[in-house]
Amino acid sequence: MEVILGIPLWVVSGILGAWIATTKGRSGCGWFLLCALLGPIGLILAAVVKKKG
Repeated sequence: MEVILGIPLWVVSGILGAWIATTKGRSGCGWFLLCALLGPIGLILAAVVKKKG
């Protein structure tokens, strides 16, 4: 039962992380994978990374 509830959390984390990263000029696909694997920790990393350029 926990797996069914946990999977959407990881997918949403991936989507939000990709969106945050693309607004900072980073690769959305790469950050989606990273945030989907790390979950909320990935979101924190995406939030603190500096803008590219």
